[in-house]
Amino acid sequence: MNDLRINPIGNPQSVLRPASEVGGTAPEDGVPFSKIVKSVLNDAIAAEQESAASIDQFAAGDINDVHDVVMAVGKANMAIQLLVQVRNGVLEAYQELARVQL
Repeated sequence: MNDLRINPIGNPQSVLRPASEVGGTAPEDGVPFSKIVKSVLNDAIAAEQESAASIDQFAAGDINDVHDVVMAVGKANMAIQLLVQVRNGVLEAYQELARVQL
């Protein structure tokens, strides 16, 4: 049989290095994550409001083309799905960090 061994990684502090040492960008070098999340949230809210207005205009008879309404609803749906995926990613990252033992 094969000998399956797990080699220790050594000092855990050597794995947890600052992003500048690893080659990544530090937060002050780029756009803050909070601005990205706010942008995604604002886009989702705007798309949902546009969708609701489009539905109201269609119901009132102001819009004759159903295609425009369907496109607005689809855009809002995609924006909300993106927002949910960003939220899920943030929660997974938080949970993963909570599991890390120092």
